[in-house]
Amino acid sequence: MTSASAIGFWRTVGLLLIASRRRSKGRRERQQQLLNNRSGEGAIDWGKLATIAAIGMMAFLHGAAAFAVIATVRAGQQLEAEHQGKLVVRSWFLEQVQDVEKAPDASLQGKDAFRTACYEEAKDIAERSGGDAARIERQLRYTVATSGSRNLISRADRERGMPGLASSGHAAAVLGSILLLWWLAMLICQGDGLELDLQRRRHPMWEWLLSHPVGAGAVFFAEMLSPLFANPSYWAAPVFVGILYGASHDPLTGIAATFLIGIPVTVAAACVGKALEIGAILRLAPRNRGAVIGMLSWFGYASMVATFIGVAVIPHIIPAFAHWIDQAAIAPWPLLGLFLGLGENGAFSLLRGLLFCWAASAVMIAAAVIFSARSVRNGLAGAFASDTLPRRRKRKASFGREPLFRKEYLWFVRDRSAIVQAILIPITVAGFQLFNFRLILEHARDSWNYLSGAAILFGTYFLWVLGPKSLVSEGSALWIALTWPRGLESVLKAKAWLWSLISSALVAAVLLAACWLFPLDAWKVALVAVGWFFFARSMAEKSVTLVTVVSESGEATKISSGRRWAAQLGMLTFAIGICTQQWNLAIVGIVYSWITAAAMWEDLRARLPYLYDPWSEQLPEPPTLMHAMVSISILIECAALVTGLVYVIGGKDSLGLAQGIGYAVCALCVSVGVSSFLSGRGVSPARIWCWREDEPDPDAKESWARRYLAADRHQIRWLFIGAGGGILLALLAHAYLMAIQLIPSVAEMIHVSEQQMQSVPGMGAAYAVMAIAFAPFAEEYLFRGLVFRTLDRQWGGWRAVVAAAAFFAIYHPTISWMPVAMLGAANCILFKRSGRLAPAILLHMTYNAVVVLWN
Repeated sequence: MTSASAIGFWRTVGLLLIASRRRSKGRRERQQQLLNNRSGEGAIDWGKLATIAAIGMMAFLHGAAAFAVIATVRAGQQLEAEHQGKLVVRSWFLEQVQDVEKAPDASLQGKDAFRTACYEEAKDIAERSGGDAARIERQLRYTVATSGSRNLISRADRERGMPGLASSGHAAAVLGSILLLWWLAMLICQGDGLELDLQRRRHPMWEWLLSHPVGAGAVFFAEMLSPLFANPSYWAAPVFVGILYGASHDPLTGIAATFLIGIPVTVAAACVGKALEIGAILRLAPRNRGAVIGMLSWFGYASMVATFIGVAVIPHIIPAFAHWIDQAAIAPWPLLGLFLGLGENGAFSLLRGLLFCWAASAVMIAAAVIFSARSVRNGLAGAFASDTLPRRRKRKASFGREPLFRKEYLWFVRDRSAIVQAILIPITVAGFQLFNFRLILEHARDSWNYLSGAAILFGTYFLWVLGPKSLVSEGSALWIALTWPRGLESVLKAKAWLWSLISSALVAAVLLAACWLFPLDAWKVALVAVGWFFFARSMAEKSVTLVTVVSESGEATKISSGRRWAAQLGMLTFAIGICTQQWNLAIVGIVYSWITAAAMWEDLRARLPYLYDPWSEQLPEPPTLMHAMVSISILIECAALVTGLVYVIGGKDSLGLAQGIGYAVCALCVSVGVSSFLSGRGVSPARIWCWREDEPDPDAKESWARRYLAADRHQIRWLFIGAGGGILLALLAHAYLMAIQLIPSVAEMIHVSEQQMQSVPGMGAAYAVMAIAFAPFAEEYLFRGLVFRTLDRQWGGWRAVVAAAAFFAIYHPTISWMPVAMLGAANCILFKRSGRLAPAILLHMTYNAVVVLWN
């Protein structure tokens, strides 16, 4: 083909830019299609309305970024006033103080109006800038009492915003320049689309040179401009410039700056971003390429999300970094002033700002072109970074000898984009969730428990987000493990271990900060760290059970809502317990999370062989741990409901009878209902009441006594062991209660509880009947016959005994956890050793009888 028949320069540029726009649109439509497939909803084609909505949303985003700069400058001006010994207050408060000063015979501290004004002003300052309102109120009173209005300054005089930038100190210029650089970096990292790009871009435009007779200059020129045509974020970027110029100059100047300055700055930012992408693709080794592009994309996305919350949190963050701002303000920061055309005389000039921004944009575009040209020249010549850098001697990784752990370690070492997938994205989502819980964060700096609770909340959301996203990001590579000798289950366990380590490192950093800020409560923070060590592993194991098959097109199988909700059970209980300093609630969250993780793994083991054939999937063999957990929840909820109904009908005098009858009826109904439910699934009652894995022969002539109590005389001894063990454990429980009553607060609590029970007629008798006649049968059937049996099938040994005993204990009052856990552990061992539930029921019944009747 001759050069005359080749496509011209501008025609090539136009075609490539149109292709870039269509490629971006198609990528978003495909992502929306995958999202609709996973959610089960139909896709809606909004057409041009979607584009208009995207532009409007981006305009709002850039407007929020501009107002964040303005808010930051005002916060810097307030910081400077405070350093001068001034208190920044509202104008009406300053006027009230001045009015009081005009009355020489009046006492400032004695006027009710003045006290109310101090309270309202302190409350407003605390809401606006953070801090303790009571402390601020005391400071206001002291300042007015000692110096009147001399050390007060109104916001209108101090926080003059952008027009007062010239007369402000360096702090406002420092903060404004930092925010301006942050917005520019966000714009540079936006790339070709609004979505978060996790994968390396495989088809840049310059590959057309390899198969099309087009000019290289046209191709690379179109490549540099492609973000402007593909990403609506660039279309609305000039709004940022217009708002800043309008705030510092006047509205008409802002409108002119939107086009005259905003467009060149936007073009320059897009060129720099594309140059970085070209350099990463052509100059970096394959293992680093995806990581660099992924981090750029992540920064652009995270900064865009952070813009929405910047205006709200900036006034609260700046006072915490006042010392560092003062250090940075030693040197001048003229960037914001140059950007806005601020002269030495303190006046703003559109022409001066225009010349600076045009010159800066020209330098940025020239640097981007030179950098891209060098990258293309060296990259297409085969001079990749992996070939030019000096080779280092390979070292054998010493990250443990376990092959599965080593595999996860090598994943991070060889595929550096794993940093984006496994750390940065979950941190971003978890950070956004922390903003939703910002009421907790407002108190974090004032109390160790709120700071520790925020750390736990952050780590919990980190794990909940990390699991599904990390597994999906590996795609089909995850299923290579199907050919390993260890199997996919071991691989997933190793991933859970790795994720718990990553989250623990992040949480540990915050907990160490809590120890430094609150040294007297360091031992409490250390207990939180111990609890997190156990909770993180269970949360990671629940998260990893959400694994799904990823098709070759990258579409992940939809995660069922049931499994997703099951993974959330106990997710917030631990954090709430720490925030409210309820250690019992925190322990409940840990135990419940572990039991839920075991139940989900039982389900996962049944699903693993059928991940590629879900239509043939079989349910786990009953009874399962989830059956037990649901049954126990039904028992507790129904008993509470029946008690409430009887109490409403009969009043307080019927409370004892209500609890006794409610629990008895519910225990009987739930036990019979669960037994009937399991019988319908081929599980006879004998398989629950007896420790046997095989189904008993229905035709065998065996009396109920031999089947459920003892098969021969030798096994009768277990009934005596159960009765004797119940008496012994009851004596230990009585000694335990006597010991803890030596603590005055505990003794007072027990005394109050006994008085409340005695004040209700028949409460003692009803409690005795419930504890001796009904509770042992229902609780042993549920907690030992179902819970312990399924845990022993999964874990076995002491781990199953401890977990079942702890799960049994948390359903009882906190003060009795220790003896109840001992009772549960003894019955687990007795059930497995004797092969029958009857000795465990007898032990439970004897224990309750001695404990209740003794008191």
